[in-house]
Formats: sequence, C-alpha cells, structure tokens
Amino acid sequence: MPKVKRKRSAKGARKSKASAGLFERVRETLSRYLVAGVAGLTVIAALAGLILWSGGYVGLAAEQSGKAVAQTAVAAGLDIRRITAIGYDKTTETELMSAVGPVVGGSIAHFDIHAARARVEQLGWVRAAAVTRLWPNTIHISVREREPAAVWQLSGALHLIDQHGAVIREIDAFEYSNLPLIVGAGAPDAVSDVLQAVRREPELWGEAAALVRVGDRRWNLRLKSGGDIKFPEQDVAGAVKTLARLQTAYGLLDRPLEYVDLRDPARLVYRERADESGDAREQEIQ
Repeated sequence: MPKVKRKRSAKGARKSKASAGLFERVRETLSRYLVAGVAGLTVIAALAGLILWSGGYVGLAAEQSGKAVAQTAVAAGLDIRRITAIGYDKTTETELMSAVGPVVGGSIAHFDIHAARARVEQLGWVRAAAVTRLWPNTIHISVREREPAAVWQLSGALHLIDQHGAVIREIDAFEYSNLPLIVGAGAPDAVSDVLQAVRREPELWGEAAALVRVGDRRWNLRLKSGGDIKFPEQDVAGAVKTLARLQTAYGLLDRPLEYVDLRDPARLVYRERADESGDAREQEIQ
C-alpha cells in the first residue's frame, strides 16, 4: 500500500515562518549591537590615547623607557668616562667641554654625536668638527679651526673674520693689527672672493691696508701708502691679476698713487698724488 504524504496544516506553516522571522530579527539586533560595541570601544580607546598624549603620559612613558635602557647600558659598562680632542689651538678646552655638555657618566650608546658636533661648530674659531664614539667609553672630538684673514669694522666694533667672511670673535683695537681692515655693513658676506684673490698675490697682500665696500656693489683696496685701487663690480679676481701684472712689470704700487681705476677693463688709468708744484695728472695704462 503506497505511503501517503501528510499535508502540513496552514497553522503549522505560519508558526514555522514566524519562528524564522524571530530568529532573523534577533540575529540582526545582535549584529547591530556588536558593531556599535566595537565602534564604541574604538572611540573610547582613541579618547583615552588622546587624554594620555595631551597629559604628557605617553611622552613620560617613552622617556622613562629610554632612561631605563640608558641605565642598563651604563650598568653594562657602556658609560662615558673620557672626552678627548685634537686639532684645537685658539679654541680653549673649556669651550669644547662646555659645547659637548656634562655627559661623563651617561650612556655612550645614547649620546647624540650630531647635536654635539653642531654645538662645537658654533664656536667662533671652529670651521669644522667631527664627533665620534670610541667604544666602550670615550667621546672623541676632531677640530679644524679658522684662519684669521681680516678685521671687520662696523659701528666702532672690530671683529676678526676668516677668508670666507665668517666672524670668529670680537677683538680689541690692537689685536691682529697686521691684518687688513674690512669696512662696510654686510661686508663679510661679500668679501670672500676679493679677499681670497688679493691673498693669492703676495705683493698686493703685503700692501693692503683695508678693503672698503662701496655702495654695496664693489670694492676699493686701500693701500698702506694711502692710495685706492678701484675694483670693478664683476670679475674682481681678473682685476686683481691685472694689478699684480702691472706691479711686476712697472712697479705701479711703488709710486705715490692717489688711485688706480680698474673698473673699465678697456681703459685702465691711475693718478699720482700732486707733487710740490701741485701737478697731478690722470694717466692711462697702455
């Protein structure tokens, strides 16, 4: 006898469908609460981090951690016990030690050699410096000092400068009196080319008394004899070489000059001081 399928009653079907709908609504509700909970925790964590950061607690924790690591390094024998230096003459040992700072006893692994080098290079006499770690316990400083080249006068004050125009230090009136004087506001920033060009010619350098900035455009070389060499705005090095050749060929600087005008390369002229008769003529150099 064949089996006969029993039909589900309409009431049972409705009950099953209602149960499925109920479970779906519960699942969606739980899902929404879960998402909201995760978002809430994220916001709470972000707010907590912001509060800690603004209150300095994060930086404090990092600082404490760094101190602990540094103390561990010191305990392991990696503490700074000596500071050595070479290459300094005008710079004092006190100045060098002050620039490096009170680091003896600290961790050599945590010593900032770049910051120390920058501080050493701020010293007036120091042109360049190198700071290195010599493990396990020594900091070594190597210095290259500036060479004095001229004295810059501004508003009555005198400053020693090197051949690049860098100010070394303020000096008294009778210090470095053998060096030429640089005169004019902003002169150190523009003096490098003319100063180096004149220094390359020993006969000119020996006669140089001052370099005077004219109109913030060009230079005059004041001779010890009182005469002026008027340099052009452009190609000062070429003009200096021309002057050196004239000195070699004619002994120009040995004359009682009022001035030598090199501003026009096509027409070089000079004028001697008036003699007893009052005669003073401008002469062209062929």
